[in-house]
Amino acid sequence: MLELPAPEPLLALPPPRPTLALALQGGGAHGAFTWGVLDRLLEEDIRLVGVSGASAGAMNAVMLAQGWARGRIGGGPGGSCEGAREGARAELANFWERVSAAGRLGPIRPSLADRLLGRWNVDHAPGSHLVDWARRWITPYQTQSAGFHPLRGLLAELVEPELIRQAGLRLFVSATNVQTGALRLFDEEEVGVDQLLASACLPHLFRAVRIDGQDYWDGGYLANPPLSPLAEACPGADLLVVAINPLTCPVTPEDPAGIAARLNQITFNAALLQEMRSLSARGGGNGGPRLHLIDADEHLQDLGLYSKLMTDWSFLNWLRDAGREAAGHWVADNLPAVGKESSARSPALV
Repeated sequence: MLELPAPEPLLALPPPRPTLALALQGGGAHGAFTWGVLDRLLEEDIRLVGVSGASAGAMNAVMLAQGWARGRIGGGPGGSCEGAREGARAELANFWERVSAAGRLGPIRPSLADRLLGRWNVDHAPGSHLVDWARRWITPYQTQSAGFHPLRGLLAELVEPELIRQAGLRLFVSATNVQTGALRLFDEEEVGVDQLLASACLPHLFRAVRIDGQDYWDGGYLANPPLSPLAEACPGADLLVVAINPLTCPVTPEDPAGIAARLNQITFNAALLQEMRSLSARGGGNGGPRLHLIDADEHLQDLGLYSKLMTDWSFLNWLRDAGREAAGHWVADNLPAVGKESSARSPALV
């Protein structure tokens, strides 16, 4: 009897790559924490479809998109996912290195002891007291020329709108209309230097940024970062929020600096928490996206308000490493949940 050869075993299909849209919160120099988060996430074989941000989160979002595009273009015909991820990592690293160099003469500096011991709360440093005094008595309209911003020159060198549009990612950057108090969203077709400066315009520090005859302040007041527009633009993708303003506070602050820092956190978290609760109520797969969260509560809880203005390179590297650590824990614990269920957990969401 003729014996037929055994059939070849069927090859198992590889599991689909996790599909994510990233929402990046703002927080000044603390945005280097998000740099670290992204640097670690981009080591994974993920499919990225969109990104949104406010303030420093917007700048991280744009640098990620530019690097994604640059890496795809350099990856040959059809682009390369690995090349896109590596391109994004390189673009983010270059951006934060340039930010540190541009701010090397800033008034808020850590002492040598702070650098050696890793103490980064500079609320009581001389430069912080100087900035606090100036905020009370001087407005930027008395000291700055129209169109001035310390990052304008740097962003003019780095931002490439055409490259952003080639990334193939949905992009949203938030700003607050001063006159109407309404949220303004700029997408990948609109984002440029002025839009990024508007999204990061703190009114006590900088003159409002004028775009199309309208004045804008920091986008973090109303969407920090935008969630619903990103979810609607990226149907089927899981939404990963990177929050850098601590959501919770273990001890009620009693000193002026601590009170100011906590009020700042509450103010810039309000819109985010409201949107996350709303999306959570809709439920992943039932009209709402599956939600995930990487927060900085464990790492940045002891930092004060004025460290957000400090661009010391050793501090930015410390923040980056903290972000990488937080993202590493999230990858180990929650990346397998992407595409299946939400994993966002925080007492602030209850």
